Amino acid sequence: MSASPPRIDRWPVAVRSAARLRGVLTGCGPGLRGIGWPESPAVRLVALAAWIGPELAACGTTAAWVWGARRDPGHPLHAAVLGGRRARSTEPSALRVHEYRLAPTDLVEFDGLRVTSRVRTAEELLFHEREFGPAERASCRLLVLGTAGGADALRARVEGSRRPHRARARTRLRECGLSEDQPPLTR
Repeated sequence: MSASPPRIDRWPVAVRSAARLRGVLTGCGPGLRGIGWPESPAVRLVALAAWIGPELAACGTTAAWVWGARRDPGHPLHAAVLGGRRARSTEPSALRVHEYRLAPTDLVEFDGLRVTSRVRTAEELLFHEREFGPAERASCRLLVLGTAGGADALRARVEGSRRPHRARARTRLRECGLSEDQPPLTR
């Protein structure tokens, strides 16, 4: 059993500030992590705990950052409300809350906090991102690497989806080099 990263968001502000000044804490996205904790999905997600609590799940570009497929979590942070609840009102500049229908298999939990799975995150980028440039294409490719089913699982989700913008998602899938008509060595 591996140890869990400390929940720095629960520390008093004065303790966090003093630890940061001593060099014990360092920046991790908009949050903080202990200097001895290497960046990993669990550490990145815990660094977002002040914004994404137990009633939300990191999604979209924020989830891609948690999985290590982006350089930053984006601004504002993106989260999906869980359990079919309504999105709570938030400060618009800090957090954008989405209402998605998420299956239990679409979520991964680290220390009581949730993030969308790698394949679900790639699917969200294909369907929902306003701009889809080189960074988003690279994120999609990185997200499907090492996942069960890989590009085939993502393709199946896009083809089986009944959501709007499926044609746009298919085009973006081709732009990523993950479509079925690509030679196997370039997938």
